Amino acid sequence: MKILRKIYAYTVAGVVAALLAAACGKSPQGVNNPKNSVYYWRTTLRLDSAERHFLSDAQVGKMYVHFFDVVKGDGLHPANTLLFEDSVPQGIEVIPTIFFEPDALKGLTDARELAQLVLNRIDQMTEQNGLAKTSQVQMDYDWVGSDETVYFNFLSELGKLLHKEGRTLSATIRLHQLAQKVPPVDEGVLMVYNVGNFRDEGEQNSILTSEAVAPYLPKLKDYDLPLCAALPIYGWDLLYQNHSFRQIVRGVDLSDTLRFSQMDSTHYRCLAYMAAPADGIADPEGQRIYPGDIIRHEEPSTETLRQVRDMLERSRSGVCSQLVIYHLDSKFIKGKQYEIKELY
Repeated sequence: MKILRKIYAYTVAGVVAALLAAACGKSPQGVNNPKNSVYYWRTTLRLDSAERHFLSDAQVGKMYVHFFDVVKGDGLHPANTLLFEDSVPQGIEVIPTIFFEPDALKGLTDARELAQLVLNRIDQMTEQNGLAKTSQVQMDYDWVGSDETVYFNFLSELGKLLHKEGRTLSATIRLHQLAQKVPPVDEGVLMVYNVGNFRDEGEQNSILTSEAVAPYLPKLKDYDLPLCAALPIYGWDLLYQNHSFRQIVRGVDLSDTLRFSQMDSTHYRCLAYMAAPADGIADPEGQRIYPGDIIRHEEPSTETLRQVRDMLERSRSGVCSQLVIYHLDSKFIKGKQYEIKELY
């Protein structure tokens, strides 16, 4: 009997030790209820046929929709509020996303009041536009050490309000923030884009390269927050004059050989004087393109997107179980629907 008791004791001890070891070595998990997801980041909610087809064909289940910005002026106030001219297809969960401009929270003295004001505005917008009360809201702020405490206090207060109603709070996480404290939220979306310096004329692609992402990956595995990843499909054209960044230009035809000469895979030299369109119209400050100016076209290739996705998943299993495409816009998905869908 003594031998049996010893065997039993050793067995129990071994099981307990194994369970403890497994618990201690458990990696942070992915987000709850993962679904194919997109960001919608425009000031008017209006979906064209290509966007609706993509949502259906890619079986998108979540839309992180930009509702408004919080900006600093005479006190904090909302700006760039979303105008609802359309509805989100039935069956897609809407997650209101609020963007805070840089330094918006510095000097904040009443985090609880701001949390209540932000949540009230979100709920008013959803009710006024025929949406059900959302199960999650997301905050988007590129915090740094100097305003980390006040931002985290705000998140804590907002989380309390949401949890009382059985709702959850998420936050965007920049790659550089993987080395900082974990915010007090239920889950995060890792923003895997804008990884380079777009102001540097010599940069090959400031939106996304695997080389720029790689140094952050050692911190990803043990980051103590449920995470999913957001990858970019957008592109832009950046104007440089005398080696200095001037603006993002819209609507230029870089294939026009009378106006542009291709220097390499991403850089073009301007050959003629012209207006520099911004957001489809002439720049209100009168910005112009001059002969000799440089334009760099940036857009992540499908190959790069796949490579980065696989790097993330190898570093932290499950982080891509929910992938969020940034962002839904027909000009970025036309002709690439299949390739983008295959990222999920």
